[in-house]
Formats: sequence, structure tokens, C-alpha cells
Amino acid sequence: MKYIVIGLGFFGSSLASKLTSQGNEVIGIDRRSERADELKDKITNVMIMDCAKPNALAALPLSDVDAVIVAVGEDIGSSVLILSMLKKQKVKRIIGRAINPLHQNILGELGIEEIIHPEEDTATELTAMLMVQNAVNTMIVNDTIIIAELKVPNAYVGHTLEAVNLENRFGIRPVAVKIAPAQKSLSTLLGKEY
Repeated sequence: MKYIVIGLGFFGSSLASKLTSQGNEVIGIDRRSERADELKDKITNVMIMDCAKPNALAALPLSDVDAVIVAVGEDIGSSVLILSMLKKQKVKRIIGRAINPLHQNILGELGIEEIIHPEEDTATELTAMLMVQNAVNTMIVNDTIIIAELKVPNAYVGHTLEAVNLENRFGIRPVAVKIAPAQKSLSTLLGKEY
């Protein structure tokens, strides 16, 4: 897939690097030349450009990419200008970064449908990991559902899921099970025939 990431601060550069490492074609853009120098070996293509200037976006292959992500953080004015100009172009998908509620409201008024909040999202994920003992990884689905990858406590090693009775004891419902290589079958782990 092809992406354009505008704004190569910590979030934007991390996103562009990860997308590139996953085999995607990425154009990373920042107005600061030092950012381009730092990232030239980590991102498919890096450009030095102030996308908030009139006609700057005309130089980009906007209709050829799957999404444009505006990762500009602290400069709300530039973020709003870039996103409003992108809305007038033929772009398949536009994702805007908001750094506070006012910024989010402005982006919503512009008609930006996908608004991300990296700092808030990371805080939410970390909160879930801290709240769930033995959590290796978590994903918050909504206010009442957390999907968590858990390290099995030593007290439960060697016991079946039926014997441990997670749902009745703790309100935990297993949705997936990773079986150790030495485990013979799923029924041995679950304590039932499946």
C-alpha cells in the first residue's frame, strides 16, 4: 500500500518508519531538513516541504496513495490548513491528528472523519495494561471490554481452563488460547472434548 505522512515529529516519523518496515511505500514530508536527513534510510521517500503553503500539495501524488496522514502536532494552524486543502483534493482517505479537544472540534468541522489522538490512545492502552495483572498486551474495545494477552500465573500452570474457572471467578472470558508446543491437544488444556 502507499501512504503519505505529513509531519515527521516523533509520532509521524515512528508511523512512517513502521509502515515502511511492513513493506508499504511511504512518502514522509516535513518542513525541517534535519528531519529528512535523520529519516532518509528509514522511510521509502522523504521530502522537505511546507505543505501549509498554497499549491504545495500539487507536487504530491495524492490520487495514487491509499491514505494521507497529517501527523502535524503542535502547529495547529498548519494542521488545519493542510487538512482543509487535502479535503479539496481527490484523496481516498485522510487521517488527521488532534492534540487537544479544540483541535479535534476544528477538524470535525472541516469534515475530517478519521481523527487520531496518539498521546491519549497510548495513555488509555497503558492504563489498561497497568490495571490488568499479568498483561503482556491490551486492547480496549469499549468502556466495559478489554482484550488482554495475559501471562499465565504460575498457580494456574498445569490446570485446565475448566478447572481454573476464569469467567465465574474473575469475569474473564478466554477468546483465544496459545497452546505450548508440548501440549497434546486443545481438549487437554480446556478440560473438555472439542
